[in-house]
Amino acid sequence: MSFTDSTYFADFGVDVTLAGASVRGIFDDAYGESFGGLVAGSGPMLRLPSSVAVTSGATLVHGSTTYSVVGIEPDGTGMTVLRLEKQ
Repeated sequence: MSFTDSTYFADFGVDVTLAGASVRGIFDDAYGESFGGLVAGSGPMLRLPSSVAVTSGATLVHGSTTYSVVGIEPDGTGMTVLRLEKQ
């Protein structure tokens, strides 16, 4: 099974609104810290197939939270990670 197969997103994905369109991706907002706990926070991101067109600055809505796309990182395997910033 390729990670870009629809079954992967069906099993693990969530529906979000990206630039006004409904898409399904893997949302993550994991907590992280650096420098022995001196710097901490979360790094929200959405993993989705690279076939989904997106531009930096696009609006993404997950649940009741709105994010702005601040980074687009295709990984060369057909998946792209969108780095998000809470609005």
